[in-house]
Order: sequence, then C-alpha cells, then structure tokens
Amino acid sequence: MLQAGFAVADITPPIGAHIPGGFRPVVSEGIHDPLQVTAGVFVSDDTAVAVVGVDAVSLKTEDVLAARDHAEQLCGIPADNILVAASHTHSGGPSNDVLGVDSDPHYREHIARQVASAVAQARYNAVPAQLGWAVREAEGLAWNRRWVMKDGSHQTHVDPASPDVLERAGPSDPEVILLCARDLAGKDLGYLGNFTCHATIMGGTRFSADYPGAWRDRLSQVTGAPLVFLNGAMGDITQVNKESDLPQRGETGVQRFGLALAGESMKLLADMRFHEDVPLAVGSETLQIAMREPSAEQLEEDRALLASDAADPYSREVVFARERVLLREYIDEVGTAAVEVKCMRLGDLAIASCSGQMFCVFGLATKQQSPFEVMMFVSLANGNSGYVPTAEAIEKGGYEPTLCRGSRLVPDAGERIVETAVGLLMCL
Repeated sequence: MLQAGFAVADITPPIGAHIPGGFRPVVSEGIHDPLQVTAGVFVSDDTAVAVVGVDAVSLKTEDVLAARDHAEQLCGIPADNILVAASHTHSGGPSNDVLGVDSDPHYREHIARQVASAVAQARYNAVPAQLGWAVREAEGLAWNRRWVMKDGSHQTHVDPASPDVLERAGPSDPEVILLCARDLAGKDLGYLGNFTCHATIMGGTRFSADYPGAWRDRLSQVTGAPLVFLNGAMGDITQVNKESDLPQRGETGVQRFGLALAGESMKLLADMRFHEDVPLAVGSETLQIAMREPSAEQLEEDRALLASDAADPYSREVVFARERVLLREYIDEVGTAAVEVKCMRLGDLAIASCSGQMFCVFGLATKQQSPFEVMMFVSLANGNSGYVPTAEAIEKGGYEPTLCRGSRLVPDAGERIVETAVGLLMCL
C-alpha cells in the first residue's frame, strides 16, 4: 500500500548574512518570513522517492549530492530517488555563488544537513495514503520578460510602450499543478505545487521565501498541511508587467501571488480525485554538455579591467568581467558541465527536472511531448547549471544569455535536455 509523509526544516540564516541574487552583496537586516526545507516522501511496495523544495536562490551540485547521500544513510531512500529543487528566491541566504555575492560554506553545509534531516523525518512520518493531482491555469500573474526589438535584437525588462519594441520574445506558462497526499481518513498530509515564475517579488534587506512561501503559508492556514514548492521553466518568466497596475513588488505583490495560488489550489482540491494504487518510478541521466567559452581577447580586456584601481568592484561591467575569468578557470578544471535530468512518476502525474534555469519554451515542449496526463517541469533541481536560453536568445542578446558562470551552456543544451527528459518519461 502507498505511504506518504512530509516534514519541514528551518534554514533561515543569522541576520547579517548576505542575500544573493544581485550585483553586490546585500546585508540582511531582519527576517520577513522563515526560509525552509520542505520534503515529501512517497513509498510503495517496491519503490521510495522523495521530493524536496528549498527556499534558496540555487544550490551547488556537490551540496545536493552530499545531502542525498546523507538522507539515504539516515532513512534508506536511494540517493538517486531524491529530487532537491531550489525555489530561486532572491531574498534567501548565501547558498551559492551568484554574480557579486559569494556563498557561505557553513550555510551550505547547514542546508545539506537540513535537507537530509527533512527527508528522513518525512520517511518516519509516512502513513498509508492516497494521491490526487490536478492542473488549472492562473492567468495574470507571470509574463515573459524578454522582448523583440525593431532592430532584431532581444532585450530583457524593457518598457513595452517604447516605439522600438515589437512583441514579447517568448511564451509564459500559467499552469498551477498540485499533487495532494491525504491519509485514509481524508486528512491532507501535504502537497507538491508547481508554478513558473522568478521568485523576485519581495526584495529589500530581510530574508523571505518570496511568493512560494506566501503560497505555502496561505494553503497551510486553510488545510494545516505543508507545500513542497517546485519552480517551473522560469528562466525568462517574471511577475513584472508594466502594462498592469496590480501589485508586483514587495509585501503586497507577494501576498497577491500567495492568495492567488492558494485560491487556485483550493479550486483544484475541491474536484480532485484520489487513488490508492499509485505506481512510483524514477529515471535519470546525467548529460555532459559543453560550455560557451570567453575569447582570449575578451579575457585580456577583463583582466585589465579587474586590475584597474578605479573600477567599481560591483559595477555590472566588473562583475561580468570577473565572472568570465572565473568561468575560464572552471572550464579548465572540469571540461564539460554535468547536467542531471531526473524524472519521476507518481501515478499519472510526472515530474521532469534538470539543474538548469530553463527558458519557458523548453518546459512547454517537454509537457507537450510527455505521455502523462499531468506533468510538472522543475528547474534548478539537484544543482545549478545556470540559465538555459534558446539558441536564438544567445544570438540576439538580453540579460539571460550574458556569458558568465550563471549562463554558460552551449546553444543546443535546451534541446538536449528536453530530448533526454522525454525519453526518460517514456520509460517510466
């Protein structure tokens, strides 16, 4: 008989720790809402899987591998059957090296321990359960942030009223997908929730889980059950819409998102059908993908800029110069990028995930080719391979394809990831 269990662990850093996500360090001055690890475990007669959401901008691959191995030691769930995904909150702690902010190794170790602990606790909490899943659309929340300009280039976050703007450069994905586990008495145990949008609403100098935390909190207030948040293919998706006057920033923007997604969740739960005989399966493959390399001429200019005493160390130009130099060192060290693609089946719901910050079109392509009734696509899972733009985006520009450690894969990476994910889904 199927069993399911959930657990939550705190990963809120001490006040004074850096908040990553920008070009210069932001020193935290308080806590708006706690940062958490939320784990869901599902066990059948022959398979056990865990799905973990982490309130972090991203996670290093080595930290995820350590956490999964430790979780296996603690509770016996195979490390390969554990999916760990970062929410991409830009109001989190120093979990990874992001542009002008370096990670904190002690905090990273703490996250890894808490991930393992949450998985083990969720396994301990598991009871006989039923699963249900459903999907609906939440319009008016998230938008593609890239635009096609009259000169043929692409730009990020421009004013659509400009006469130089033609149209949005790509699609968005409004699907809200919810999986619910409930015990045999009908009590909700916990949820997996999937939505596609950058978690960049809160801002400021206080730690926050951003809209994923608001969704989790609002849903828990009604049902008492925790939510594992899984961000979709949101590499080019944001809440910003300059043609709308609805709240898009700060506390009011976060609460608007949380209320909207919790409302959609309640609608899904109202008509959800539940199943006891639910097959579980996992498939994964690690791709070796080449990286784009800075030219020798570019590196010479970058090193000269970094050696200049007059340069602002946190200006955009200096930060990207430093990034390209560090990328060159990284390529020399590892050669190719190891990108894990992991897929899971929970009944007729499937999860396709990878470590890239995928452009939305790739998530949609995977969904369209999936053999499953309902499918979540999850970015920033089991590490961080950086932005995965389309080949067209790399050619035509904008923020996301700018060469750095956070945007480094070759132009065909997205197509390879989709092809691999679809192949894995067909075998589940």
